[in-house]
Amino acid sequence: MEGVGVRLHRRTSPFMLLDAVILAVLLTTHMAIFGLLLSAIASVLSASALLYVVFSAYSFRRMRPGSLSSAMNGFYVLFAMYVAIGIIDLLAAGLIGDVWLFIQAFLVLLLARSCLQRRRALNDPRFRSWWTISTGEDVLGIELSEGEVLATCPSCSSMLAVIPEKLDEGDPCPICGKSLTGR
Repeated sequence: MEGVGVRLHRRTSPFMLLDAVILAVLLTTHMAIFGLLLSAIASVLSASALLYVVFSAYSFRRMRPGSLSSAMNGFYVLFAMYVAIGIIDLLAAGLIGDVWLFIQAFLVLLLARSCLQRRRALNDPRFRSWWTISTGEDVLGIELSEGEVLATCPSCSSMLAVIPEKLDEGDPCPICGKSLTGR
């Protein structure tokens, strides 16, 4: 998982920043839809949300304490903004009968779905274990006894607390029943 953890960490920040840029472009085209006061309020809220996403991506990239949860929340912010724009586009496409706007709405909603998938990947116990090992931040909420370490089963990738000195060749995984030592 270490290689997978490194790759996921390395790819997350650029995707967050790319999503922020895409949203900024979409928001500039959508702010003129509403009245002046509502557009001003929406602009301030959107700019604040985008700054939060950029800050989260930067903190996550630097592996600062608390940045994993901040990045996960950043993906929720991106998701909410994509859904809002997608629904507005769907309604506008239905009202004016524009096929291209309908296609854009569909693509924006797919981007919203991808934000949830990326958040789910960050919440994976294997990635959280890698994050704990790499940063020292306890994000797993698992109390380990003296001498225990977290390990994954080579067969089913289940997270297990094991004492390496007491692990014998052929010890079975409690989940899948296959060998924990890979032999």
